[in-house]
Amino acid sequence: MNKRTGFLLIILTSFAIIGIVISQAYWIKNAYELKKEQFEQRIQMGLRAVSNTLFELQNNPEAHKIFMTDSSCTPTIIFEHLNYSLIDSLISSEFDCMEIRTDYEYGVYLNGSKKLIGGNFEHFEQQIINSDYKTSLSCLRSGSPYFLAIYIPYSDNLVLLDMLIGFFITGLFVLIIGFSFVYTVIITYRQKKISQIKYDFVNNMTHEFKTPIATVSVASEMLLRPDVQNNVEKQKKYSQIIFDENLRLKNQVEQVLQIAVLDKSEFHINKNEIDVHQLLDETIRNCEIFIHDRNGIINTNYSAARSKIRADKMHLTNIISNLLDNANKYSPNKPNIKVRTKNIKKGILISIEDKGIGVKAEDQKTIFKQFHRVHTGNIHDVKGFGLGLFYTEKMVKEHGGFVRLISTFGSGSTFEIYLPFNDLRNN
Repeated sequence: MNKRTGFLLIILTSFAIIGIVISQAYWIKNAYELKKEQFEQRIQMGLRAVSNTLFELQNNPEAHKIFMTDSSCTPTIIFEHLNYSLIDSLISSEFDCMEIRTDYEYGVYLNGSKKLIGGNFEHFEQQIINSDYKTSLSCLRSGSPYFLAIYIPYSDNLVLLDMLIGFFITGLFVLIIGFSFVYTVIITYRQKKISQIKYDFVNNMTHEFKTPIATVSVASEMLLRPDVQNNVEKQKKYSQIIFDENLRLKNQVEQVLQIAVLDKSEFHINKNEIDVHQLLDETIRNCEIFIHDRNGIINTNYSAARSKIRADKMHLTNIISNLLDNANKYSPNKPNIKVRTKNIKKGILISIEDKGIGVKAEDQKTIFKQFHRVHTGNIHDVKGFGLGLFYTEKMVKEHGGFVRLISTFGSGSTFEIYLPFNDLRNN
């Protein structure tokens, strides 16, 4: 899938998800309005049922004594002497039947008046008078402008609570779809990036392998020539070229195989007591030939009072060699390398400084990643597979330490490696 098709697919899927969210919001809004309408209808039905029950009790002589608190009152003041406890009980009973379980305040008032005649209202008098939940009590006295009304605090919240499970399930599914889409896009992008990195690595590896193979091939052909076979100096020269290129090819293969072992976590750390200063001197001696070939210099300054640690000598040697090799490769002019040590905390800090091209800020974030290489314009201007620093960081962490880069582009780089003593006790 090409970049344009992938981008179009992301746009279309994003619109589809947004459409799902909008449609769900629309249906939730409609469901809320329907639920609210049903809730209001049930309350109105309950109030009308209370009004009908009061009418039946009023016309039942035997029930008249519980209908009124004062049976001797005249019809004109009937509402002042209604048994409001009975009304409260009737409202509660009707609400239970309709599965309306909520607190409420109620009262009876004269239409147009701002004062309640009776009921249970406490501090909600105006809310009851202005409530939409009311029913006429004209059945108790013809032409009476009296109303029975109730006020339900937070009635909108009751409807929302009733829809809470639906909200939760809908929101959960939308979040799952959205998360899955974003995650898929991120993974696809990463996989594409990894694929590109591996593609570049294979191309670079092919170039790196072809160079020594071609050199060995040419040198071998030269050795077969009669004039070379009769010249000992030329034989030594071409034989040395074959030996050097073969060693280079072997090291390249070993490096690739070493990283394969790291990926499978099949490597082993064999920690033994080693002297860091002694190991640095040995490694520097092996690398000096390449640095001196370019008329470079390498200086040391060992300030660490304690230089013995427990570490794997082979891996630590590889780490120092990688950093010295980078310092040499990324110095366009004569290499000027400084190697320092000092003790910090419960370990030793090794720093390798060069005056090379440095590393850009954006590259510093990914420089320790596998296959990452800092380019200087031409993809093959600096040889390597982009594995050295990845290997360095991984091995340093396996020793319980850390590695960090301090660099300014154009002014050189300093790599610092901290390695703990690992419970080594010096006497």
